[in-house]
Amino acid sequence: MAYGHNPTHTSTADTMPQLRSNSSLLTVVLISTGLSMIPGEVMPGIPLSAVAWVVPLAWALAVAIGTPGNTTFPVGIWMPWLGLVVLYLAVSDNPNAFQRSVMMFCPLAIGAVVSRARICPSDLDRARGHLVTLQIAIVIVALVRTAILATGALPMTSNLAALVMTAALLCTTLATRFALGDRKALLWWVPMAAIPVVGVTRTGIAVALLTLPLTLAPLSLKRRLLVLVVLASAGFAVFQTEPIQRKMFYSGSGTLAEIRADNADFATTGRSAMWVEMNEAIAKRPLLGHGANASESLIVDVTKGALTHPHNDWLRLSYDYGYLGAAIFALTLLAQTLHTLKHARRATGEARILLFSGASSFVSFALFMFTDNILLYAAFFGNLQFAILGLGYAALRTQQNEGGL
Repeated sequence: MAYGHNPTHTSTADTMPQLRSNSSLLTVVLISTGLSMIPGEVMPGIPLSAVAWVVPLAWALAVAIGTPGNTTFPVGIWMPWLGLVVLYLAVSDNPNAFQRSVMMFCPLAIGAVVSRARICPSDLDRARGHLVTLQIAIVIVALVRTAILATGALPMTSNLAALVMTAALLCTTLATRFALGDRKALLWWVPMAAIPVVGVTRTGIAVALLTLPLTLAPLSLKRRLLVLVVLASAGFAVFQTEPIQRKMFYSGSGTLAEIRADNADFATTGRSAMWVEMNEAIAKRPLLGHGANASESLIVDVTKGALTHPHNDWLRLSYDYGYLGAAIFALTLLAQTLHTLKHARRATGEARILLFSGASSFVSFALFMFTDNILLYAAFFGNLQFAILGLGYAALRTQQNEGGL
């Protein structure tokens, strides 16, 4: 891979340092994503998951400063949201506001830098091979951490948030490959979709399963409906298992009809109480919100220090940045998705797969936002998501400039 304004006027001597820089960034993102799956600390108070987003961000900034080139990523789409966050940060005195703000833009920096590359088919082959390696690693880590092979049963609880979110993202790429004609991709999609089941993660199960019928890649309505029927049957079977029943209901058992907010037996793990508090507070300052990362102080107070985030990014954005900020972010996601889809339809080969994967990933992202803090989980989802997007834009540019890959 090499950077340059005009690929046809780039000498071999000039491209080699840039080749190493860009390849190393992709490698760092993939390794960091893998590290985020491992619990533990590099030193007291600094978990591996923190290193897993800080190092790729620092590497991306170093590459951006050290090598010339024009990004093909539509950074302009994100400028209104970036400007709002910077403005709120400038006037915020809330704890950890700087860190949370930077975390939200870590993936964007990575996507922008990766998209500057001029790539060749071997680069794309390598990237695909790395993703397969990551898929294998996820399966192995999930089996080891849940001891499922030894017990022969699903665990009652797990701590596999990182694996679940990364697996859901990979489900999106595999669903895209399947929709675009790679039937073997379904063989990899199944174990990735099973990771949230092994992790006993309710939203993760739904998001992973929906990556097939909701893929934005071309797939006939008939096939989407058939997939929905099959997955609904599989989902119902999973719902009946003891670990899921215990996760869904305080009593340990219930029916689909009992999954409703007014059912006292429906297990919300305290989230509904947080959300009620947040909605009441949002109503006091609905338009502009309470300030950058103001939600953290509220949640710490409500949960007596047990949690720092509300496990609902849509509520968090509405509380911190108001309905105006949440709307700007939602429109940014929509604009990015539409921009990527437009370019995906022009692309062929691996560039087409990467861009449709990137566009589809925003569906999973938006769904995770309803019950989790995925906007801050750059190491689990965002960094790899935007690296895939950036690689897709880079591949398309090379395709257009040099007549294909």
